[in-house]
Amino acid sequence: MLGLAGGSFLTILILCTTLSAGTPGSFRGTIVDGPHSAGKSWIYVQGRNGMARRVDISRARVTYDEAVPTTTRLAKPEDGLVPGAEVRVTAEQGSDGEWKASAVEILRAAASEEKRAGK
Repeated sequence: MLGLAGGSFLTILILCTTLSAGTPGSFRGTIVDGPHSAGKSWIYVQGRNGMARRVDISRARVTYDEAVPTTTRLAKPEDGLVPGAEVRVTAEQGSDGEWKASAVEILRAAASEEKRAGK
C-alpha cells in the first residue's frame, strides 16, 4: 500500500516539475528600437499585430534563413540583429515574463545591412 502511495507522489512530483518548466514557443516579427537601451544581449521584436516582445539573445544561436542572399549576409549573423531585420525567434518565457531565446533566424536583412554588406 505504501509503495502505491509513494509511486503516486513521485508521479505528481515529476508532473509538477515538467509543468513548471517554460514551454518553448516560436514567433516572428521585425526588430525595432526599444524604449530603453537594451545592449547587445536584448532585442525587441514587433509582430504583425503590433505587439513587441523583449527577448534575451545572450545564449541564442543566430543564423540566416537559406532564403537570405549570401551577398546580404554579414560574417557574424549576430551583427545583423538590427532594427528593420525580420526574424524568427524560438524562446521560452520565464516565470519573470522575459523571453529567453535559444535560436534566432534572420529571415530578411535590414535595408541598411543589405547596403553595408554589398560594399
